[in-house]
This record gives sequence, structure tokens and C-alpha cells, in this order.
Amino acid sequence: MSNDTGRVTASDKVIENIAQMIVSGEVKPGEKILTERAFAEKFKVTRSCVREAIRALALIGMVDIRPGGGTYVADNNSHLPEEPVLWMYHQNLNKFDEIYTARELIETEVYLECFDQMNEEIRSYVLSAREKLLNLNTDIMSGEEMEHILSDIDLNIGKFCGNSIMNKLLQTTLALRKELSINILSLSPSRESAVLYRCKILTALLQDDKEVLKDALKKFFANSEKELNIQK
Repeated sequence: MSNDTGRVTASDKVIENIAQMIVSGEVKPGEKILTERAFAEKFKVTRSCVREAIRALALIGMVDIRPGGGTYVADNNSHLPEEPVLWMYHQNLNKFDEIYTARELIETEVYLECFDQMNEEIRSYVLSAREKLLNLNTDIMSGEEMEHILSDIDLNIGKFCGNSIMNKLLQTTLALRKELSINILSLSPSRESAVLYRCKILTALLQDDKEVLKDALKKFFANSEKELNIQK
């Protein structure tokens, strides 16, 4: 894709069109998409242009390229590889405020959508995740261990939210926040705070009032912003 943010390239247009086919359900998870030649004829572009677009979609986890077997729409629950995500955003990884803003928007929406999908399977998982957090000994944990536990909970909530696109976006924010989160969670008070506010979110997720969850999420991110400012 072009580095010129003011110019939309042919590859950008192909990416947008194929992504729309996937998002709209025109082609479903596990289905094979058209060949490079077919897409080139359909969009009146070169095969190299289509190849670049498909590689970009593979990087963000929307399609799986199978050498010698074609390209398929990725499974909704497939996990984005962390390295390509970090590579795509490497120039902006030091822009903590922007990452935080993206986190708040995406993670809030994922938890709210999970609330709308609530069933016995989700309820059981939320209860077990909260129990796990409550039983942690945060005094002896490392920041990396704590970050892994929190990210694992978020990943599962993402799978339960019922929105595959929001799930992919969540995985992106998890990769981007990882290093900063580990640094923040290296402090024992921050680990204690993380357990407190996460448990409040999980408890609110089990309530019948969506406004309770919204309030818990708002307080969580207010505390996260405070931790971020301390880290700076």
C-alpha cells in the first residue's frame, strides 16, 4: 500500500472491495475467494495489484493464503499474529495517547457487545475469570505474567462478543498495548488496581443493567489513563 496518506492506490481500492465482500458475508469464513486473475478482471487492475492487496488482508488476519491451494476467508476466531500487527503500526507505537484512545473505543464496544450476547457459556466463563483474578497473588507476579492473564480474558471476551471485526480490532489493540501494559503492571500497586477494576467490569457484565457495565468500563479507563500518565 502507498505511504502517501493523501492518495488512494489501486491496491487500496482492491483491499476495500475484498474486505467489504468478507464483512458483508458475500464470502463466508472458510470459503475460497476468487483467483488473482479473476479479481484483476473484476476490478480492472493488474494481478500484482491484487496480489499486494491479498497479502495486506492476510497480514491483518482477514484471509488465509494457502500455497498451491488458493486464498480463503479466515475463520472468525483465528488469532492475529502479533508480529505483523506491530510491524504495521511500528511508526506509531510511541503514541501512547492514540493507542489509549483506540483501546477505550474498541475494548468498551467489545464488552458491551458481549453483554448483548450473554448466555450460560459466557456467564460461566466470566465467573471463572473473575474467580481467577481474585485468587491471584499480585505481590509475587511479574508485569508480563499479569499482562498475559488480562489479555487472555480480553481475547475470550472478544470471541464471545459475536462481532468478528471488533474481535480482530481488539486483537490489534492488545498487541499494541502489550509493551506499555507490561511496564505499568511491573508495579505491585498497578497489579492490585488492575485486579480491582477488572473484577468490577466482570461483575457488571453479569448484571441485568447495561448502564452498570458502561459505568464500570468508564471508571476502568479513567484509572488506566491515570496509570498511563504516571508511566509517562
